[in-house]
Amino acid sequence: MRELLNRLRWDADEDAAAIEIDFVARGDAGERLEAVRFAAIVEILPAGVTLSGASFIPYHRIRCVRRGHEALWRAREKRGGDES
Repeated sequence: MRELLNRLRWDADEDAAAIEIDFVARGDAGERLEAVRFAAIVEILPAGVTLSGASFIPYHRIRCVRRGHEALWRAREKRGGDES
């Protein structure tokens, strides 16, 4: 994940403005899936990313990195009862 995000940030051929990240957000109402523009990432760290506004998203909560409808990376789906 970190390698992909760094490549998107530094590769001149990538259109980072078109990239969105879907992640699990947690709050008082429980968990929900949210999307954020790649441009909102201010820091790519070993354990996750920091967004503008100082929100931290750990990598394990990122579900998908996409350009429009094209998934560049998608988290593996967990199977019921399979913790591997």
